[in-house]
Amino acid sequence: MTLAMSVAGEAEELRTDRFPSFHEGDKLLGEANALLEKASSMVELDNHSGAIELISKVAQLIPGHPRASQLKVHSESILLAMLESRLGNLEAAPVVQLREEEILWLNLDQKTRFVLGKIDGKVSLDRLLSLLGMSRLELARILNQLLDDGVIAVDSGRPPLSPWAGL
Repeated sequence: MTLAMSVAGEAEELRTDRFPSFHEGDKLLGEANALLEKASSMVELDNHSGAIELISKVAQLIPGHPRASQLKVHSESILLAMLESRLGNLEAAPVVQLREEEILWLNLDQKTRFVLGKIDGKVSLDRLLSLLGMSRLELARILNQLLDDGVIAVDSGRPPLSPWAGL
């Protein structure tokens, strides 16, 4: 065997395309960076829910990606502030607006049913957000959905209008 054949054989053994982890890593990094670019664009457009969804995909591809973690914290804090502001007075206690038989017809997931079961008209939104053992963001989303669907109502804290106010 000549030296050239020996070197060619060693070079063949060292080819990186034979090791998929190198190329898969490059591909994953490319996908993650593309997703982060889209997420950054969504943040600029104040679409924080969409950004968080894309960032979660990045975390699946490359756990602990520093830019993804930073962007996630930013988007979650803004989204939480937006959701809490939609809820209104966090010291107010939400009340269930529907009868039990009406609630049975709703297609509520287990977490939403759990949250709904804790709403009694006495416990404030802030207390619910602190005590239920789920992330504040997740709970704020659930409460907003219940509010949007008319399942619960929250007193705005404003005094009721006088019946004579519009006259």
